[in-house]
Amino acid sequence: MKAITLLLLMLALALSVFAQTPAGPVGPAGQPQPAAPAETAKPVPATPAMPAEPPSAGDDSRIIVPAETTIPIMLLTPINTKSAFVGASIYCESVYPITVGNRIIIPRGSSVRGTITQVVRPGHVKGRAQIGLRFDELVLPNGTTVQLRAVLSGFGSAGGEKFKPGEGKIEGESSKGQDAGKVIESGIAGAEMGTLIGGLSTGHAGEGAGIGAGAGAVGGLIWVLASRGKDAVLPHGTSLELKLTRPIDFSRWEVQPRSPYDQGPTIPRREYGPR
Repeated sequence: MKAITLLLLMLALALSVFAQTPAGPVGPAGQPQPAAPAETAKPVPATPAMPAEPPSAGDDSRIIVPAETTIPIMLLTPINTKSAFVGASIYCESVYPITVGNRIIIPRGSSVRGTITQVVRPGHVKGRAQIGLRFDELVLPNGTTVQLRAVLSGFGSAGGEKFKPGEGKIEGESSKGQDAGKVIESGIAGAEMGTLIGGLSTGHAGEGAGIGAGAGAVGGLIWVLASRGKDAVLPHGTSLELKLTRPIDFSRWEVQPRSPYDQGPTIPRREYGPR
């Protein structure tokens, strides 16, 4: 009985000691260790933005010749209102280079094709001849061809033709002075003839002169009414100036030939074979 009692006491003592021992890891010396602090989430560093890649040498950049640009040209196709007709093509050549950003984009000698848009013959009594033009196509010396939207903005002539800037037309020379001179010339010739005939037939030279002068003047007036005024004539080499009404858009390669350097350095090919 005593043994059972002793065993129960030892068991109770062991349970009380176990209950007083704190939870957690135990150090080498048997002492309880403090609990490790809870881990906090560390901020994730932001990934730096990668810089944009510079454009490679092969990029196809654009070159714009702006609207309102004027291009001086020389006429290669003579034009005469007597034979010209609406829709006929004309051909010109540029005489001065056009630059953009200190680079020649439209070289001298570029070809321009245009179209006659209006032909007005001179009237019998009044009304001058007129020519209307527009420009449709540009061909660079390297063969690049682009469509144009351009009108006539300037004109130079050694004759009596005039330019009407508001309408973009060329107007022929007036024939009023020529018509008046023809009437006077015909009157003088008629007076001379009347004087001669009157003196021979009736002996009254003055009366014959008056009749002849009147008849000559009437004849000259009839000639003026029956004939037209002066046609407008634009010979080969006439100076013209066109103005763009819409920009011209070129790619880099259309105005500048490709270069081997645009593709980067060439790596020599190595041949592998038996040694």
